[in-house]
Amino acid sequence: MRGAITLMLLTTAFIASVLNQLPIRKWHSFIARADPWTFLPFWGFFGPNPAYAGVHIVYRDRSRDGWSGWEEIPIPSPNGWRWLWNPARHERKALHDLINGLAKIIHELNGSDKIVLSSCYLALLAWVCEQARIDTTAVCRQFALVETIGHGSVRQVRPVYVSREVYFDESRIRT
Repeated sequence: MRGAITLMLLTTAFIASVLNQLPIRKWHSFIARADPWTFLPFWGFFGPNPAYAGVHIVYRDRSRDGWSGWEEIPIPSPNGWRWLWNPARHERKALHDLINGLAKIIHELNGSDKIVLSSCYLALLAWVCEQARIDTTAVCRQFALVETIGHGSVRQVRPVYVSREVYFDESRIRT
């Protein structure tokens, strides 16, 4: 009896997962209400403009001795169990959305000082400032968005955006 119930549940989950990959608007509306914890996977492998580059966020600290090297904010990488358990997908998705939002704002404002007032910039700044200091005597921090294209020896890296310096203060952060 348990085996039959387990088989029925797994079959139902499999069919629902397959349906979740298809462009059925009514199904997606139903699942959005019925699955608030996003139990069912959705993989967007293809699209009109599939991703061809990776964007990373890096930061560096400045102390009296000068700037440190750039450090990448570690986002947990996918592992072999991500099909079953993948809590890091939320962090990667949030970073991806913030970076895309900031890229759009940068394009729209064309280098204006108003970029630093955008919610995407402020969220990224908060994320960067939560990272451990590279140098304990650091007085300020700077972050950058870096785009990587390709793999191995043909990998190209180019900066997309470099922030202003953000000064550390015991009572507040000032730019």
